[in-house]
Amino acid sequence: MTTSSHRHSRADVVRRRRQQEVRARFQDVSHHARTVRPLVSRPRTMTGKLVGVRPLRKPRRFNLLAAGQALGLPLTDAPRLTPSWRLASLSLTILMSAVLFYLISAPSLYITSLNLEGASLVPLDDIFEGSGMAGQHVFWINPAEAAANITEVPGIASAQVSVAWPAKVSVTVVERVPKLALHEGDNVWWVDEAGIKFQARGDLGLLPIISEYGKSLKALPPEAVVGALQLKQLRQNIEKLYYDPTHGLSYQDHRGWRVYFGVGPEMAQKTAVYETLVEQLLQQGETFSLVNVESLEAPYYKK
Repeated sequence: MTTSSHRHSRADVVRRRRQQEVRARFQDVSHHARTVRPLVSRPRTMTGKLVGVRPLRKPRRFNLLAAGQALGLPLTDAPRLTPSWRLASLSLTILMSAVLFYLISAPSLYITSLNLEGASLVPLDDIFEGSGMAGQHVFWINPAEAAANITEVPGIASAQVSVAWPAKVSVTVVERVPKLALHEGDNVWWVDEAGIKFQARGDLGLLPIISEYGKSLKALPPEAVVGALQLKQLRQNIEKLYYDPTHGLSYQDHRGWRVYFGVGPEMAQKTAVYETLVEQLLQQGETFSLVNVESLEAPYYKK
């Protein structure tokens, strides 16, 4: 009994002691918890060697140039993205090609019409077609050549051509002035004062000249033109004259005979001689079919 109570009391003592130690630890922890200061992060400097931690290695640098030279490798420069004369030349070439293509293909640079001055008898279409410029590019136009082509158009004496940008063509012409109407069979030609014949474009009421040559005349002699105009002025009743290269101009008198006047500017004297000769022949009762006054010094007649 005594032994049992002794053990029990000793166990109680040990238990109470442990409880006191636990209680004391708890109070100490609570005291420290109430007095804890806020933590401040501060850099620490480590001294000494750290066990198990590898130091950081410095980056190694390699001299590739020296290594390549040592190995005998060819060295090339890295491409540079800097403008060069080749790039500028290529750009300029592309630009010039585009401009050239436009200048060649643009419809506005082709000749489709012209401004015409000085023409009243020759149609514009005939001049435009004869010029050789219709449908041509303005860069291919030769004004001198075009003017020469226009002078070949019947009825044009001279021409001037000028070209302006982009495709404006101006033409000034001098027309041949028709003085007579030359009839060769069914063909009718206008004749200017120089005797040049060209295509008739209508009826201007000109004095008809009937060719008795039998062939196509290249032109009338200027003297024949002068003589015909003088005869028409002297004899208003003359409706037509005849012409052949041998005897020149002639007229069919309404009294039944033909009179030959030749050519030249002396028609006033020749008509005077003719009237005197015919009056004498009629007074003498002569009959005749031809009177020739080509030569003032030697007029004659034929029965």
